[in-house]
Amino acid sequence: MSKLLTKKLIRQEIASLRKNESREIIENKSIEITKKVIDLEPFINGRAIMCYMDFKNEVMTKYIISHCFEEGKKVILPLVDTIDGVKRIVPYEVKDLERDLSAGTFGILEPKKDRAEIFNPEEIDLVIVPGVAFDTHRNRVGYGAGLYDRFLKSVRNDCPKAGIAFEFQIYDFIPVEEHDIPLDFVITEKRII
Repeated sequence: MSKLLTKKLIRQEIASLRKNESREIIENKSIEITKKVIDLEPFINGRAIMCYMDFKNEVMTKYIISHCFEEGKKVILPLVDTIDGVKRIVPYEVKDLERDLSAGTFGILEPKKDRAEIFNPEEIDLVIVPGVAFDTHRNRVGYGAGLYDRFLKSVRNDCPKAGIAFEFQIYDFIPVEEHDIPLDFVITEKRII
């Protein structure tokens, strides 16, 4: 799509498209995306990989996370917490998905504070971020809270940032604001941008 859409319209359009995808199609596409992610040099060489728990027909991240555990990599997951009156992402190292997670903000599985340990964001080697939509310039439309834009400022400048999405979530251009942080990679079931 070449016309510039507002972020609100993009969120509505993608929510509708994702809702219409069957679980089987989502799973198959997620497996293809995982294959591309685990072949990325920053993933292969990284020791601490930050990912997220998927929600509402997002790319299924369980395959990426499982591969991290199999390879002996540290799995870092976000917990949304309020710090100084502002909602922020706090990275936690998780060692057991069954015991270390519970439903948190927005109903998304998050690390339990009493089970997982806070992880220094400067030690993260690759951040895999969710998004509603991305463009071919690796810009991202999130869910509107600015959580990842704030968080990504806390990782090292040389820490690669990758968005994972289905091909239908890719636009030619999306609106960009001053606080938006572009990514280094966007990975779909068909390509790496």
